[in-house]
Parts: sequence; structure tokens; C-alpha cells
Amino acid sequence: MLKYLKILTSASAVAMLSAGAFAQDTPRVAFVPQIVGIPYFNAMEQGGKDAAEEFGVEFIYTGPVDTNPIDQLQIVQNLIAQGVEAIAVSVLDASSIAPVVEQARAQDIHLYTSDSDAPDSGRAVYVAQATDEGLGYTIIDELVARVGEDAKIGIVSGEATASNLNAWIGFMQERVAERYPNVTLLEPQFAGGTAQRAAQIATDMMASNPDLKGIIAVASTTCPGVGQAIETANRIGEVVGTGYCSPNTARSYIKSGAFGFSVLWDPAKLGYLTVWAGKQLIDGNEFQAENEVTGFDEPIAYDEATGVLLLGAPAVFTAENVDDFDF
Repeated sequence: MLKYLKILTSASAVAMLSAGAFAQDTPRVAFVPQIVGIPYFNAMEQGGKDAAEEFGVEFIYTGPVDTNPIDQLQIVQNLIAQGVEAIAVSVLDASSIAPVVEQARAQDIHLYTSDSDAPDSGRAVYVAQATDEGLGYTIIDELVARVGEDAKIGIVSGEATASNLNAWIGFMQERVAERYPNVTLLEPQFAGGTAQRAAQIATDMMASNPDLKGIIAVASTTCPGVGQAIETANRIGEVVGTGYCSPNTARSYIKSGAFGFSVLWDPAKLGYLTVWAGKQLIDGNEFQAENEVTGFDEPIAYDEATGVLLLGAPAVFTAENVDDFDF
């Protein structure tokens, strides 16, 4: 082997060095989702790939196989060790990521958040799908319009540590307190990352609250469980389900009547914007109050005070429009 190495031609050596230099010269943007293998994050991955091709970066997509904050942080640390120039994270545990942000900064790596934030972590920017307030208010307004202003409503969330889910729940509670004083919003129940657990929670919730009128699935992973539970319990028409889930995830439940609607945004566009933001960080470009981004018809707003880059307003998917979307 040593002999072989010694007789490498100078041309071969140059070719190998050139390939290595080229690889290093191509900036890398990574995205670490909360979990791999679900339609929502698959769509973000595809949007990231599209942006990588558009903006000339290498896109790395890697994440935990279940919603385990420790596994997610280990993946982020591995990317830092590899020297990946920009790393976006959909944060599972906002309380534990600040030291990792410091570790990245010490190595001139841009660590930022997308889809789920850690606002006190020192992250470079948060690429937000919509405002937390808009998401929380919209789902309550739409649901109360269907179940009435004196209804009892349950909440089935994902991980108890997910800052984005908790923020949306907080604004749901705020909206009810301010606008719907006769609505009873039950304390949220947490299913982790499994539809099966969400189904069990929703089933138990309906059994212990026979007057329940609505159930909100706060995580995309909990939407199928809530929909299935309402169908299995034969409570269609009595309990209106909804959640933050893609049209493809919610479609069958919307059409069966188990869901009255779902609220979300286009995750492919969020993935695209996430990679664009990473490229801006690598290039040292400052975000403007309004940013023209190739692929978007409207400018992308940035709030300097909060460090939030905003995709746009939430969308509501119903039986009338759900088939117009494919993600």
C-alpha cells in the first residue's frame, strides 16, 4: 500500500487535491428535522433540495428516527464536527440547545432554527412558517366557528418540550381567554411523536368528556391518531377534529368528516427558505426588512428585533380546497 502511494502520478495527486478543494469550496447547508420519515419533513427536504440547486449549495438532510431531543443534539454536534457551514434545526428541546449554538459559533459555523425555535439560545435567525400568534388564533377561530362559543375542546400535542407546539398552544389559550370566555379548553395532553399514542389519548379524552366538541392535534405526527380515534369511536359529526397537518395527511379525515379543516403552510417552501437563509448567513449577507427571494412572489419579511424570517400567513385547508394541494 505504501509503495502504491509513493508511485501515484503527479496528475492523479493533482486531480485528488482539486476534487477535495472543490468539495470544500461548495458551501454546505444542513437541516435537522424533529423526526425523519413523515410527509411534513419530507416536503421540507424536497424544498431544501430545490433551493440547494437554485443557490449552488450542498444540502444535507439528517435527523432522528423518533422525536428524541438527545439524538437530535448528537446529530447537530456531528455536523458541527464535520465543519458544515450552516446548520438549521427544528428544535425539539429549546432549553438544551444554547451550548451547542455556542459550540458552533466558536467554530465560525452558523447555527439557526427553522420550523421550531429556541429564541433564547443565541441562534443566528429563526425561519418561521407563520407567526405563533397567527397559528394559535387561526385554529381557535376556525374551530369555534364550527363547534360554537360554549364548546369543550381538547388538545393532543407532540413532544412536551417542543417550543413551537407550546407557543401555539399558548396563543390558543390566550385567544380563548380574550374572545371566547365560555369555551372550555382542556389542558394539553402530550403524545410524543407517535400517531398510536395520540389515538389512545384522543380516545380516552372522548370517553372521559362525553360533551367534548373538538380536538386539536398540535403536531403533524398526532393528526392521524386524532382522526382515526374520532372515526373509530363513531363520533363524526359530534366531535370536530383539526390540527396542524398537511393536506395529504389530513385529506382522508377531512373527507370522512372526522376533521373539519386543518391549518398549516407549505413545508416545501419553508424548506426552500431555510436553505436560502443558510446561504445568506454563509455569504455574510444581512437580512433586510423585506427580502426578495427567487421562487417567491411576495417579499419575505424579517423582524430584526426578534431575528425572525417569516414565510407568511397560515393557510386553512377544507373539503372545498384540500384537493388543490399535494404535500
